[in-house]
Amino acid sequence: MARQKGIVFFEGTLGGVNFYYRKGVPTARRAGGGFTAKAIKTSPSMERVRESNTEFALCSKVNKHFKLALRPFLVGYKDGTLHARLMRLFLGIKDLDATSKRGERRVGVGYATAYGPRMLSDFKVTPERPRLFDGTYGFDWDALRFEVSDFSIAGARFPNGADTMEVVVGVLRFDFDTCTYTSVMADGVFVDRDFDATAFAIAVDGLPEGDGALVAVARVAFYQRVNDGLFLLPGGDGYGAVLFGR
Repeated sequence: MARQKGIVFFEGTLGGVNFYYRKGVPTARRAGGGFTAKAIKTSPSMERVRESNTEFALCSKVNKHFKLALRPFLVGYKDGTLHARLMRLFLGIKDLDATSKRGERRVGVGYATAYGPRMLSDFKVTPERPRLFDGTYGFDWDALRFEVSDFSIAGARFPNGADTMEVVVGVLRFDFDTCTYTSVMADGVFVDRDFDATAFAIAVDGLPEGDGALVAVARVAFYQRVNDGLFLLPGGDGYGAVLFGR
């Protein structure tokens, strides 16, 4: 039995090694005999564990900074599961890297494949509201515009007490190698309960500067009007966000 050391700790079974917490201490054990922490770092039989640990740490760094990049788009949203769900996403995108050897596979290389942007676009940012609203919507990268059609106010699914829905759209540029990012956001558009149009669009004024992948973000939030102020209605299915990878 040996204690796990490092910045990343596992739970589960990998390469015939059981990783678990014993009295709050991250511990590793292999059936049929014990081994030391030094063996985990140096033993040839632990090479796969070391490779996985390195890739996990790289994905964890991407996850941390990507969440920070999303923060301006998710003001008012709280979800304790987002970190773990994003981690699974980036581990999956990393697995798309078929050119790097094990232990060196990276999210950026996996994202550059044809399936990488699709995996990001399919990710449910807000599971309680996976779709912003009923109807058809998408981001036109040529026009830099979020376009909505077949819209109805009933399909917006206003929560009880909500008077208006705010739609916010922007574009994030994220470098998966350096974990640096920039973004641009359009002014929020408010859709009241008496809105009767079936289509609308929100344009973004240019792309963010820098290098890296482009990701469009759209989110909806609902507010109640009190006197001259707007108060966000938190929780439940009253908050939605989607990603459009490119």
